[in-house]
Amino acid sequence: MKPRTPWVAIMLVGLMTELALSKDSHEKLKDIEKQLEGVKLACIKRKCGTLNLDAKEWARKTDDELGVFLKNAATSDWNYDTNITDENARKIEEVAADVERWIIPVMKTAECYLNHPKESCDATTFRMLRLFRQMTVVPPAKNAETRQRITRLINEMRKIYATSNVTRDETVYKLSDLSDILAKSRDNDELLWAWGAWHNTTGRQVKKPYEELVSKMNEAAKDNGYTDIGLYWKYADYDRSDIESEMEKLYKQTLPLYEQLHAYVRRKLADRYKNVDRTGFIPAHLLGNMWAQDWEMIDDILLPYPISSSNYNVTQALISQGFTPERMFRLAEQFFVSLGLEPMTPDFWNKSMFVRPTDNRPVECHASAYDFASPTDFRIKMCTEVTSEDLETIHHEMGHVEYFMQYRHQQFVFRTGANAAFHEAIGDTISLSVRTDTHLAAIGLIPPSLPRLTPKQLHEQKMNSLMRTALLKIAFLPFGYAMDKWRFKVFRGEITPADYTSSWWNMREYYGGITAPIPRSSDDFDLGAKYHIPANVPYSRYFFSFVGQFQFHAALCKEAGHKGPLYTCDIYRSTKAGNKLRSLLSLGSSRPSEEVLHTLTGQRRFKADSMLEYFKPLYEWLKKENDGHKVGWKREGHRP
Repeated sequence: MKPRTPWVAIMLVGLMTELALSKDSHEKLKDIEKQLEGVKLACIKRKCGTLNLDAKEWARKTDDELGVFLKNAATSDWNYDTNITDENARKIEEVAADVERWIIPVMKTAECYLNHPKESCDATTFRMLRLFRQMTVVPPAKNAETRQRITRLINEMRKIYATSNVTRDETVYKLSDLSDILAKSRDNDELLWAWGAWHNTTGRQVKKPYEELVSKMNEAAKDNGYTDIGLYWKYADYDRSDIESEMEKLYKQTLPLYEQLHAYVRRKLADRYKNVDRTGFIPAHLLGNMWAQDWEMIDDILLPYPISSSNYNVTQALISQGFTPERMFRLAEQFFVSLGLEPMTPDFWNKSMFVRPTDNRPVECHASAYDFASPTDFRIKMCTEVTSEDLETIHHEMGHVEYFMQYRHQQFVFRTGANAAFHEAIGDTISLSVRTDTHLAAIGLIPPSLPRLTPKQLHEQKMNSLMRTALLKIAFLPFGYAMDKWRFKVFRGEITPADYTSSWWNMREYYGGITAPIPRSSDDFDLGAKYHIPANVPYSRYFFSFVGQFQFHAALCKEAGHKGPLYTCDIYRSTKAGNKLRSLLSLGSSRPSEEVLHTLTGQRRFKADSMLEYFKPLYEWLKKENDGHKVGWKREGHRP
């Protein structure tokens, strides 16, 4: 799940970017280049403080040009993702050189203006310059062949990921089919086959191009004054370099809760499968998700108490009430409108892709939201199924779109989240309300008046609900932490290609107590079977967003006047909460992220306190349930 933002949309690095430019556009680019070169030369000769007006005018004109590129980028990105063809990929390569001609002088000129911070320009222009300086996921390399190679490598890997499939007994299995097996089958051998089929087929193909990509990206980073591409990512996404230590603090703060959840899940799985060590690691194929990043799909095994008349199946309710994917999107829209936020636009309803196309053309089904740098054109691409999980995903993706709409008045360079984690956190914050019984009753997916429940039934219902959420939110944390911790080490040269897979599973075991279900070798590249590696999308944003969403949720619940435990809060129909949310969304990235976070929460850093408050009843229950059983796993000799 991801939004399309300026940092992603204008990449020289393999995101499906701009449409082929017209003849007029080519001429315009030449004019821009001359204009930028003139500003650059002036900047070299004089200090920013003596060129305030020049810098301000340059930033304004550059931002206007950015808007043109963003629109073209979103269009071609959409065209490729909804119709994966060699022709669409070829168009990307044709335009890459033109994009480079625009971005390279922009980044360099912005850097030149910023060389004299003591005589900086006005605050808005200064912030624009800083963002222009770090506008891509990979900074432009000096060597044109390197820039082109980076683009081609990521295009190649994305195509591998999007088009990979496995054939067994003359039946072709896509990722969605294999994921369905992992979610629904309870047969160990079938689960092993599905897990191995995807990882072996996809990951191995991605390994060689990824090795080369790392080398080329590091070359580009060093060309721009960074020791490696990981350091560049930290500044581009968060404007600071201490991200790894920040992640470690949050991981350690939430680890006691995760260890209790892990111990409980391990014991439940050991009761069912003979190959689970009751004191060791959990095999990844048993957890209901291709990457074992969330465990919600095996809640039939893991819920503390049997499903009774006090527990309702939302998926069954959606189906029995005749919901279609579009109707699910209409239902999600009601949530945002109830907060006093904007409804989706006509362009959204006319141009989005809600289901897999019936003509069987290859598409990228990974749910995504797209901003076309237009007052009205925002879209979602998703191969929607009528399930409770997809209903939450729809609310999440629509949260991105609402963010797009709220900051569309900003300069184009500010039309993104306050930092890389904000967009994801906003979408998930909405989902925390959507999954409450209060909300499900309000929208008619469970009966509005539940049977009169005994205290015992109320307790069981509460624990089941919190367990479902923990299997999604808490189970994710070690995975989200390890993803970019692994990449940062790779980028620094601390992990070599021969150790890609062994180091990854060492991290999964050490930080999360999860292990590979079948033997792995240096030929394998299991991380390459996860979308964000071939697509070259940084992942720390998701880790921070999973923590930050509970901060956001707590602040909005307070604004809504919620009384009671945090896990019961639903902000539906609270215009006060909506106004508070708007105050954050409308800023985009026009202010430092610490300031934007403070606007909503009164805090300046992501903290796990609200997350721990949310799950406190479950944590106390788990400690009692695990009493007398092994909690944790052996870490000796596994330190990554």
